[in-house]
Amino acid sequence: MVGRRGPFVRCSPARPPAGSTVPIRRRSVLLGGIAVACATALARCGPAEASSGNHPAGLLEVTCDWTSGPDRNGLQALLAALKGHAPDVTFVTGDGSTDADPLTRLATDRPPDSLRCAGGAELAELAPHLEPLDGLARRRRWTAGLPAGLRPRLRAGRALHGVPAGVRRTNLLWSNPRVLADAAADPAPADPGLLIAQLQRVTATGRPALAVGGPAEVLQLAETALLAAHGPDAFTALWQPDGPWRTPATTAALRVLDALLAHAAPVTPDADWTDAARLLGTGQAGYLLTGDWADGWLRENLALRAGADYRWAAAPGTAALFQSRADVFVLPRGAHHRDAALAWLDVCASLDGQIALNGARAAVPARTDLPEPTRALFGPYARWSLDEWQHGRPLDSLAHGGLLTPRRRTAALAAATAFTAHRDSTRLARDLAAG
Repeated sequence: MVGRRGPFVRCSPARPPAGSTVPIRRRSVLLGGIAVACATALARCGPAEASSGNHPAGLLEVTCDWTSGPDRNGLQALLAALKGHAPDVTFVTGDGSTDADPLTRLATDRPPDSLRCAGGAELAELAPHLEPLDGLARRRRWTAGLPAGLRPRLRAGRALHGVPAGVRRTNLLWSNPRVLADAAADPAPADPGLLIAQLQRVTATGRPALAVGGPAEVLQLAETALLAAHGPDAFTALWQPDGPWRTPATTAALRVLDALLAHAAPVTPDADWTDAARLLGTGQAGYLLTGDWADGWLRENLALRAGADYRWAAAPGTAALFQSRADVFVLPRGAHHRDAALAWLDVCASLDGQIALNGARAAVPARTDLPEPTRALFGPYARWSLDEWQHGRPLDSLAHGGLLTPRRRTAALAAATAFTAHRDSTRLARDLAAG
């Protein structure tokens, strides 16, 4: 709904957003607060970061859908960091679920002061309504520590338009060690063909081998199969005009998708990734292909131990790639609280802000220049992922954002939803190409 405003939230690590009924996990919030204090102290030992030199006050409206689970915890930790940078700012969350169309909101005479997008194609679509940030970024050091492979995803045309606060890795295979031990199955098969062989082993024990959380996760499976078959460059080319959809590699990849689903429990339209994560965590499935949000959910909701009760690896055939959804914040033209928005972008770009946000939600800071002692603020999965981010090739995600505009991603999701019923690989290729 255009113009609808979210609840007022003071920048306090101890107080949840007003009007919300979703509990914040105390341990994650405490860790986030510790991360703010430690990261701030450690960051002072490194290169000095630019400061705006003024003290903004008043409202700050940010459209962001971090309203539940680990992302909600991360937001609270980020607000604690914002309080240290700009104590007189009052944060107002414009809920992403109510402002479903960012373009519509940006076209009004009262755009939000900032909003979150996934970079890449999403950012390019929004760019005509955004301030270019190159000059501000140089003065305020918003791109300090960012890997070269991420920077093009923050630009539209020749201009910088986004400031990343963190990245969510999407190309991950999760597994249940007990289920795999019973089946003598490998937790990290190197390619989709080997994964299918491991799924057959688990199926032979009488369990569903693969947990799939609804049509969105079917789209992720399709993405994994296509990426493994094509490699990053040809995979990206698929989504360009006249992409190579009628090639043997594409045909084989979509047949792999069908084979993967043959070893999964029936896909239900109203399921999501949390349903699949529950199946994995409770031993009702051996494998799950989904993003790194599974780590925090398995720990907090099922009290599982990382490395002992569940394991992770890069999705088969994608080991050298860090496919991800970047969490990118922007500065709309005509923002009514511009100074507060600049303070927000300052903290999103800062070491202490990124460490606080991502330490509390088990994600990865966009910056790669973290002081070594800050690694202790992250859990086992996130420490592994920090190393992967240092060395992997960044790549936008089809299923989770950045690769396509929201309209095209919705069309791809509709194609995946239809495929769960008709299971016709040729039709799926045609539908994906048409989107």
